[in-house]
Amino acid sequence: MAMAGEKILSIDDSPTVQRLIEMILSSQGYQVILASDGEEGIAKAQSERPSVILVDFVMPKMNGFQVCKILKEDPGFSDTPIILVTSKGDKVGSKFVDVLGITEYFAKPFQPEELLAKIREVIDRKKPAAAAPSAEARPAPAAPRPAQPQASASTGLENVVREAVERTLEDFIKTSLPDMVRRELARAQPASNAGIKGDLASCRIIEVMQMLGLQRQTGRLVINRGGDSAEIYFGEGAVVFAASNCNGVRSAMEGLLRRSCRLPDDRLRHVLQTSETTGEPVDSILAREKLIDAKTFGEYLRSHTEREVYKAMAWREGGFYFEKAAPPAFAAPLRLKVEDLLLEGARRSDEWMLIQQKIPSFTVVFEPMIGNADELARRGLSDVDMKVFSLIDGRRTAQEIIDQLCLGEFDVAKSMFILLSVNLIRRKK
Repeated sequence: MAMAGEKILSIDDSPTVQRLIEMILSSQGYQVILASDGEEGIAKAQSERPSVILVDFVMPKMNGFQVCKILKEDPGFSDTPIILVTSKGDKVGSKFVDVLGITEYFAKPFQPEELLAKIREVIDRKKPAAAAPSAEARPAPAAPRPAQPQASASTGLENVVREAVERTLEDFIKTSLPDMVRRELARAQPASNAGIKGDLASCRIIEVMQMLGLQRQTGRLVINRGGDSAEIYFGEGAVVFAASNCNGVRSAMEGLLRRSCRLPDDRLRHVLQTSETTGEPVDSILAREKLIDAKTFGEYLRSHTEREVYKAMAWREGGFYFEKAAPPAFAAPLRLKVEDLLLEGARRSDEWMLIQQKIPSFTVVFEPMIGNADELARRGLSDVDMKVFSLIDGRRTAQEIIDQLCLGEFDVAKSMFILLSVNLIRRKK
């Protein structure tokens, strides 16, 4: 069990990883401090003075390399163990150790007991130095810092690390991606109505979306993959609606209204018909007729659209085309920035890699490992976690739980991953 007062700072932009780390460490008595990006992490390190700092490699605003460099150049953190948490593999981790003299690096995905063991190891390693008596006969020189390569000798190493860092997600989207898109779309064939079309094998959807956003396009992006299809509508470069595997966007909106407003079919058809006839957005009609307030419906609409976009972004095969077209008449004034969607979609892709380690298929059946409500309440579960846990009964498949909750595959799978990692559920044999 951790000593009272021991603080662990975790700097990571993944909510899934953060929640998992918080639950694992707090269960062992550690005070857990969370930061979602490098700038926030440095600020909290300076104010909280943690015993150990966990730093993710790939983050927006300030990447892991920059965070480690700033902290290690600060004399106040010369003895603070810093653990780099990376999914980039041992090669990247070792380069950070060599260049910055950080304490350890740790690879994702990880097991809870491995993380705890690593933290205990670096804390125990630090204790003798902290407890050592100061010299009385003569002043002792300050304890030597970990060997830092000189600039002339480390140029090669630093270049290797910097090259890896410069390909982090945020820099990629802001710099490399637009040029890549221009090259790939230059090879795409023009569509009949002044749009474009191409193959996902040579031009990924994230690249197409980036270009449509940069050009402030208005129209419809259609993606086909075997029997699957998706439509993403743009308005002046922003995403305003998306749908997949349905009989058109009207059908998608019908499903959204059923889930969000619980409208009977006759009222549902009335709302849509009114919107299509008058041009009045659906959210305005719903609010005017006191069926649901515009803000709440907007949240449902945003969540739906984001899920559909993230799903389409993961496709790696099939074809696409973009055509000039007006957004659906019923669309609410939703405007999602393409760059934000790409960053979040890529983050989710990284989290999927972790999730699939434990949930390779949605046909799997889980069973609860705890039945004590008081014990469950002490675990700090989110509302979504509680909803998912309540449906885990040893009979329902993961897919059946996803369908029943209407939360989307990613959100439910993420919650199951958390529940599995903290031993609240297990796979039924």
